[in-house]
Amino acid sequence: MCKMEYSVIFVFTFVVSYVRPECLLSLKEDFGSPAPVLLHNSSLLAPTTDGHVALRRADTITAACPGRGKFVVLGDQLTEYTTISLQCVSATNFKDPASGWSGTLEQVRCSAPPWYQAVPTGRLCHSRNKMYRVGYNVSNTFYPLYELCFDHGRLTTLFSKYQLSPGSYYGQIAKRPAFIEGGLFGKVSMSRLYKVEHQRSRLRDILGEGMEHRYITQQEFLNRGHLAAKADFPMSAEQRGTFHYANAAPQWMRGNAGDWAALEEAVRRRVRARNATRAVAVYTGTFGVCTLADNRGVQRPVYLATDENNNEVVPVPLYLYKIVHDPSDSSATVFISINSPYYNESTLEQLSFCQDVCSGDSRFSWLRWRNDGTHSFCCEYRDFAKTINVIPKIKVNGLFY
Repeated sequence: MCKMEYSVIFVFTFVVSYVRPECLLSLKEDFGSPAPVLLHNSSLLAPTTDGHVALRRADTITAACPGRGKFVVLGDQLTEYTTISLQCVSATNFKDPASGWSGTLEQVRCSAPPWYQAVPTGRLCHSRNKMYRVGYNVSNTFYPLYELCFDHGRLTTLFSKYQLSPGSYYGQIAKRPAFIEGGLFGKVSMSRLYKVEHQRSRLRDILGEGMEHRYITQQEFLNRGHLAAKADFPMSAEQRGTFHYANAAPQWMRGNAGDWAALEEAVRRRVRARNATRAVAVYTGTFGVCTLADNRGVQRPVYLATDENNNEVVPVPLYLYKIVHDPSDSSATVFISINSPYYNESTLEQLSFCQDVCSGDSRFSWLRWRNDGTHSFCCEYRDFAKTINVIPKIKVNGLFY
């Protein structure tokens, strides 16, 4: 009897000591800047659902600084390495067995922010457009963050797709970097198109003299609206990778900072509350072209530019939508915002093409629209797909709530 009790205690002690993390890292305090790309077990390093990174003693992570002229910095020492292996010692302390360096993970950084890129997958998407993966190339292995269906003819992204994990509720706080074009936009300068002066000039050309001041003001203008949201990625190097112009759509400021921001935050919170470990798939896309009334009251479609062949490109979308799909139970809900603060109630009603399944349903009490002057609603996936069928078909059996 006594021997059996001793054995049980021994096994229990062994299991506890085995699973207890030796290195426990705070997302907000224990990482360097510019942050390297961090890999663990051949995947991007990810936090637990309590917002920490937990590693066992002797666990190894890879710190990488991909891109020309970018190298790993250890403390104050610039190395010649683009990648190093770091072994957990204790708390926030790590060592590099190859060089003998030891210190805290906060002392490990890149000489310049790591370089991310969009690369073709070889697959086609809606209307024979091309799918791209955006992510980091580390030692000839590509680590994707999200995928994009990109329309080269109109220079616009139809949708993005990525995984949203419960741990994404927590995230590092990093400075917002500049957007990059990554060679997808040809001779069109995307940074110029989003300048307020250009927006005014473009609306004057489309709508008539003086109309630009009706729509572009200090409080209202077209912003770079993220598709794959920055805050849906917890690590700062991953957040940086969302700043690709192919991952942005022209979105009116009021909606971007209002309903859309409320939706992104609510979905992260809800994914965490539903399950401690299970990720969901998120599709975020654009559809249609926003119109504005010209000086004669005629609604005109708004594009931010014309290309060298005088074709209109970079449309201001009429709709932005987000599909949250949990493949484990085949649930999905589509959340949609009409991308304009300038439509009247009659027009908004006409543009709301499905029954709003969120309205008045207590199961969606976790979502609160901000009443920002735009209009947002929710669809069952099947109703949504009757109007907007650009994403691959997904198996859906019930609402995500």
